[in-house]
Amino acid sequence: MTRPKNPESVEQEARIQEAIVAIKNNQYTTHTAAIAFNVPRRTLYRRVKENIQPRNLAHERDQNLTNSEEKELVRWITRLTITGYPPRYKTLREMAEEIRKRRVKDINEDGMQLIEYDPIGKDWVRRFLLRHPELASVRARSIDAVRVKDTLPEHLQQWFIELEKVLAEYNIKPENIYNMDESGFAIGEKEAGKVIINAEVRQKFQAKPGRQEWVTVVECICADGTVVPPLVIFKAEKPSPQWIPSNIHGYWRISCNSKGWTSNEHGVQWLRRCFEPATREKAAGEYRLLICDGHDSHITGEYVSHCMDNNIILMILPPHSSHMTQPLDVGVFGPMKKHMAAEIDPLIRTGIPRIQKVEWLSAFVAAHDRAVHRQNIFGGFRGTGIHPFSPEKVLNRIDPLNPETTIRSTTPSNNTTPFNESVLTSSPVDINAVHRANVALCTELDSGNPLSTPAKTFIKCQGRSVERLYASNSLLKHDNATKDAVIGARKRRLSAKRKSIDGKHVMTAEELVAIRDAEEATKKRKVTKKSGRPTQRKRKEIRKESSDESEEEITSTGDEVDLGLLNCIVVEMCSS
Repeated sequence: MTRPKNPESVEQEARIQEAIVAIKNNQYTTHTAAIAFNVPRRTLYRRVKENIQPRNLAHERDQNLTNSEEKELVRWITRLTITGYPPRYKTLREMAEEIRKRRVKDINEDGMQLIEYDPIGKDWVRRFLLRHPELASVRARSIDAVRVKDTLPEHLQQWFIELEKVLAEYNIKPENIYNMDESGFAIGEKEAGKVIINAEVRQKFQAKPGRQEWVTVVECICADGTVVPPLVIFKAEKPSPQWIPSNIHGYWRISCNSKGWTSNEHGVQWLRRCFEPATREKAAGEYRLLICDGHDSHITGEYVSHCMDNNIILMILPPHSSHMTQPLDVGVFGPMKKHMAAEIDPLIRTGIPRIQKVEWLSAFVAAHDRAVHRQNIFGGFRGTGIHPFSPEKVLNRIDPLNPETTIRSTTPSNNTTPFNESVLTSSPVDINAVHRANVALCTELDSGNPLSTPAKTFIKCQGRSVERLYASNSLLKHDNATKDAVIGARKRRLSAKRKSIDGKHVMTAEELVAIRDAEEATKKRKVTKKSGRPTQRKRKEIRKESSDESEEEITSTGDEVDLGLLNCIVVEMCSS
């Protein structure tokens, strides 16, 4: 079984590589480099003097993929993670097989299997993850694709620049930094969770009353760990005292409308009757920063003017970025939904057909008290980089990461040789430096003398680069082939004529397939007939002959007409 990598050993390997570079540049001896880079002296000596390879390279022949191919697979997974389409176990195994198939694509000829690999084992993915500790198998959370695609690094970077300016210009303290947002709940629904069942029964369903109506809760938290009383919006015409449970806090606000959604009026009322009274005294005349998303209720004229008149700086988050930049989304709403599911579960297990508002609100109060606490609030502001101010926590998650660009600060390399360290590690590749190194390598080869150590290192590096690029090409070709297949199938479906079938509401799949085949056959005959049609210039000359021949053709092709009728389906009207 493959032994999992220790993060400390990964860091030590990086220091060893730095020490080897420094020794080759005559900056350290083996002994002094071991001390300077804090690595085992015996290990460093064997790497330099005895040319002992690292463990991952020494066992490369025993692996299904080479070290370079696995690194490229890691880069592919990283790219898919950033774009919001992380692969499953099955997809990863398929891509590994695709890389191996393309190795022998030009070797195996039609009908001749010269090289054949054994199928990748069922434990390969697990061992692959153990070899690369930066990867992990997690249960993914669904998110709208637009949130991933439209979250641009430049927009977020500009927003953090503006945030830093506002914090400095108005001298805003942490106790005056707020974030507000709405969260919707469906009464009768709850978040799925782990349960205990009898495995012999093979029943994994969990009953629930089903969605009844919508409830919206307006929450606001502060960077100092405090909370503004929430506003709960029910679906009703008028508020009712029957909704209020015994465990509710007296300072909570209750409202309603015809749908249970927030509105422009609710936004203004929350600002005036919830936020302003709860934060005015603590601000003591200083500026307050209110961070929220671009919902219509947050940017009305009345809303903005109230902020301007009361020293409230309003900052709108970049579009589609709240899952990374909004503290409530990052640290509070997730735990709140989980605690809400736990609180409402005893009520659902009674089997009652409908949950009342007072019952739902009682469960929500308990879930709110458990989820909205200082630790989650601090975690939300810290995870979004707002307080303490740390934009890289967000920017590093969306920037197209390149594993080879994150390089430790190494000692200066020796630039007197064209095979310097920058040629081997620069990303993106400096093509001019590579060209100079290739010229120098050809010169050494033509001289007939033994190759220098830098030249040998350069050859090894180029070999690994070829393997990596070939694996990258295989992955890209597979992705493009999959996309082309999907797009081609859609084009074929869109090109077909959409025809409604009158008088028959229930049809078998066989009947529908027959109609589709008949339409395709008709379309092909039209294309054939169109390709043999005479040009406009010659039509007048052959019109008379064509009319005489057409009469004979009708008589002689009577059988063909009957065959055409066979492609149709007789639809009988159902008598009522």
